[in-house]
Amino acid sequence: MPALAVLTWLQILLSIASPVWGVGLGLFGVLALAAGWSRLGTHRGYRHVAVFWLVSLLGVGATLAHESLRNPSVLTERDGTGGHQLVVENENTLNPGDRFVSVRILQAAGQDTPRVRATLFVEPSTERVPPGALIEVTGSLLSTSAMDATAWRVFASNHTVIQPSSWWQAGADRMRERFLERSLAQGGDGGALLPGLALGDTTGVSESLEADMRTVSLAHLVAVSGANCALVVGIAVALTALLGGGVRTRLVVGVFTLVGFVILVTPEPSVIRAAVMATIALAAIAWGRPSQGMAVLSLTVWVLLLADPWRAVEFAFVLSVAATAGIVLGLRPMAGALTRVMPAWLAWWVALPLVAQLAVQPIIVLLRPTLPLYAIPANVLAAPFVPAVTISGLVGSVSSGAWPWLSWQAAAIGWWPSSAIAAIARSTARAPVAELPWFHGVAGVLAAAALSTVVWWAIWRRRIAVAGLGAMIVIIATVVTSSAPQIVARLARPAQWQIAQCDVGQGDALALRTSRGVLVIDTGDDEHLLRACLAVLGVSKVEWLLLSHFDRDHVGQSAVFHSRADTVLTGSPDNAEDLSRLADLEQSGATIRHLRAGQRVDLGDYTLHVLWPSDQPLAQPGNDSSLVVWLEPHQPEGVSMVALGDLGEKTQSMLRSRLPEDPIDVVKVSHHGSADQSRGLYRDVGAPIALIGVGADNDYGHPASSLTGFLDSLGTHVLRSDQRGTLTLHRGESGVIELWSERGG
Repeated sequence: MPALAVLTWLQILLSIASPVWGVGLGLFGVLALAAGWSRLGTHRGYRHVAVFWLVSLLGVGATLAHESLRNPSVLTERDGTGGHQLVVENENTLNPGDRFVSVRILQAAGQDTPRVRATLFVEPSTERVPPGALIEVTGSLLSTSAMDATAWRVFASNHTVIQPSSWWQAGADRMRERFLERSLAQGGDGGALLPGLALGDTTGVSESLEADMRTVSLAHLVAVSGANCALVVGIAVALTALLGGGVRTRLVVGVFTLVGFVILVTPEPSVIRAAVMATIALAAIAWGRPSQGMAVLSLTVWVLLLADPWRAVEFAFVLSVAATAGIVLGLRPMAGALTRVMPAWLAWWVALPLVAQLAVQPIIVLLRPTLPLYAIPANVLAAPFVPAVTISGLVGSVSSGAWPWLSWQAAAIGWWPSSAIAAIARSTARAPVAELPWFHGVAGVLAAAALSTVVWWAIWRRRIAVAGLGAMIVIIATVVTSSAPQIVARLARPAQWQIAQCDVGQGDALALRTSRGVLVIDTGDDEHLLRACLAVLGVSKVEWLLLSHFDRDHVGQSAVFHSRADTVLTGSPDNAEDLSRLADLEQSGATIRHLRAGQRVDLGDYTLHVLWPSDQPLAQPGNDSSLVVWLEPHQPEGVSMVALGDLGEKTQSMLRSRLPEDPIDVVKVSHHGSADQSRGLYRDVGAPIALIGVGADNDYGHPASSLTGFLDSLGTHVLRSDQRGTLTLHRGESGVIELWSERGG
């Protein structure tokens, strides 16, 4: 079964990347097997290989079939265009303030579609919409890459719920909502984290706590996993056995409990994997054919991949399978090896998070290219509290309607272990050198796989000292090598830099160095890239953090500046999520200062002038309410700049009358260089340099060629972060503004 699951997975990956190669390799294998059958067909091993290969070809067929289902003609004909009428069904709860939700497209332009997976982007929601509701959407469609598990993105200009959720989905959502309210009423990190730990509802979890949990690899606890399913089903089966229920009765009770739990927590990838695996295991026991864990996991993977081949590229599913495989294969030998240096009970306790971390680390570096040094201690300390949180969350949710008093008690009891887990995350994340830099991409995967392999081999052979030495060699070599580009860039960049643009992918992050400290404008939404840029600039603390507006590509990594920013300059928050973000920064020691047009901020040898928005509600929340600032130097050697946020053309036209009369050296182009720009504004600004923060090969077509061509015609030098990387500007001794960039010197 493991060989079949792995072979099927590889066939699916190849077919997703290139259907032609997938089919070609499959046919070549069939022809090769047929050619050798006359001579080797009598060998049992050869017959096994033939069967495995032929069965794995089902993965190729499933992938090709799903490809046509992912991209029906009614959608592909409208790819990249707007104004379309769609009907979608949401798969998760759309909470007030949410900007996106996973959906299935059911209809487009009046034609039925085969439940295509998509992400729906909306203006901040004002109502709570449970899973299963039908939503009518007017908006634009954009297809994703073949390697994206979600096939489409839908950008809604408006949306309306046209059919409520089914009674059982709405009922489960009411349970979650009531328990969330009662948990939040307990206060603190414990109350906010409890619904996330128990039910996967992270609505109340602050950005700072979420960031700390990622830093020490505790984030998996707020994604309901197989451990939660196993605990709930185990309790139900044990109670049934105590009451005298037979094997078949326990099976029925276990399956019904599992179905109810999946409905309550919603079918996330790890939950689906755990539910199918538990069902197969229960059925095997009921039929008197108990199976080994690896066989059950492999059969589960094979079935789920054939049902939806794009699970093969879904990170949540891949991580769930990898962690489970690591535990099934490595827990016993790891615990046995560790008993040589610690008591048996402690060895088993430490072995569980250790084998899981070793299994998933090569995958995690694709999402977060760092090595969490305190992941194992943090998970070891948090493990005893997880069962209590799961049980209290389940009891509190189920009893929320019929027995409110019991639900309140469950929330109060669950607050204690939840607070303990939050305290572990907070304290370990702030310990010295909580994580080390790591390689990006394939190099990072290979380095992490080498580290895991060294540790696995050495412990398997019971050579603990070799494991430690080998791990240290791999870690030191990787850290030194991965940090080398940053070190070289920091040594190469001019010491006298004044303005910097960070390469944070599809987002904005700028820095200005003044006589009183550093001002950072926006943060982007890629933590690793932001931290790398700050390292190149030599910035560890900032005096001012300006958040132009609250889109994630501008403020998504504000948590990086927790305890590192003295003052946060911001416009008006749009919703509860924005308020929570500011509250996190304030709790970390920052002073929050709200700005409007006409105000000034003294930055030492610079003055920050706020040009937009005005006190009057002329702009809608979001892009058109971005803070627009003019950075005016007091000395001739300074470099002036206007940063336009994400204003659209109409709002830019209103801004023209507010532009300063003084010459402007640099303009930060609005909205990553979208086509929605006022050419008159850029003529009025007349800046010789334009900065565009944009991600390479982004799906939005930024920057628009019409805009860059127009700027070229004005004689403006366009500097893009995707082409230049992190760059700096300063005025040289001759009075000319000098450029340094990571790519191009």
